[in-house]
Parts: sequence; C-alpha cells; structure tokens
Amino acid sequence: MGGGSLDAYVRDYYRAFDRPPLRIGLEQAQSIVHGGVAYARTLGFEPAPDFAQVSVHLGGPGPAAPQVGFGRQGKPFYINGPRDDARKIVRTLEHTCGAGNYDYLLGTGPL
Repeated sequence: MGGGSLDAYVRDYYRAFDRPPLRIGLEQAQSIVHGGVAYARTLGFEPAPDFAQVSVHLGGPGPAAPQVGFGRQGKPFYINGPRDDARKIVRTLEHTCGAGNYDYLLGTGPL
C-alpha cells in the first residue's frame, strides 16, 4: 500500500461514492468474502492464487455468521471492472449458467 495510511486509502477510495461506507462486523465480512468465493466457484470462477494463503487472516465464518445472498433477482449478475476480460467472463457464465440465466452490465470497455 506504500507510505500512506489505511485511513487515507479508505477516504480516497470512497471519494467516488455519494455515501459514506457502511461499518460491518467481522462475521459479516467473513460471510461476504467466503460466501462470494463459494458462489463464484459454482459459476466457474476461482479466487486469486494467493487467496487461501491470505484468507487465514480474515478467518472463516462461524455458525452464527449472517447469511448473505449473492446474485441479483435470483441470477448471477456481472458488472465488469477496468482490468476484467469481460468476454472471457461472459463466456464462462454462458457455459455454466446457460443463455438467459445471468445478467451483466458493461461499466467500462467493450465486450
């Protein structure tokens, strides 16, 4: 992260949004991260190669962890990021979900 502080990074990151970040507890963060990875795997995606190594710092969700839903209106929903290979991701969704069983929004770049 360089010489800056985490607080400065968070302020800079959230400057793009019209609302402040929401504070959540550790259990909810664990549910979001680990649940998101599990959901992505059902769709044919794997986390970054070092995820297993660094996820131990977050810990796993316990039995009282909140349930978090993924997707939108019952279907996978993809919004591309600036470094995504959108074509590859949509092809993967087409393969794992089938035509019409997922939605996507291209926020940047071509498909």
